[in-house]
Amino acid sequence: MTWPADPARAQIVAAVGDAALTGKPKQLEWDRIEPLGRQAWRRFSVLAVGGDLETLRKAPQVGPGGLVYLARDYLLTVFYERGKHRQSMGADSDALIDDAERLVAALCRMNYATPSTGLELCHPRSWRIVDLPDEGALSLEIDLACKIRREL
Repeated sequence: MTWPADPARAQIVAAVGDAALTGKPKQLEWDRIEPLGRQAWRRFSVLAVGGDLETLRKAPQVGPGGLVYLARDYLLTVFYERGKHRQSMGADSDALIDDAERLVAALCRMNYATPSTGLELCHPRSWRIVDLPDEGALSLEIDLACKIRREL
């Protein structure tokens, strides 16, 4: 789904996976290229969707001992099947909004002290609820803007 050697993406996935959400089930990363099926409640994916590089290996060379700061965009998508609250779209949308607030809070409180990722800054820009083509299934999408440091 995205290049596997992205330590900043792995840190975002860990923060989302550890987020404290209300209710069950706990969110689970979905990294397969296949249909979600009927048990898609709170499956999530994190994709690198923008920025100036497709891999960190293509970062510009500044010089010995220099630093390069990269702008990277990520898309966090959480998938929800229809009918978690007995077909009540109002209750489902309340759950999605509550999840969005808690996920944004978890991302803002993420641990940036991990030196191996290079993740300097990660902040949510916008979020939206999107109808999926599968008969009323919904997804919550959160855009993330990140600044990544690469030491040369």
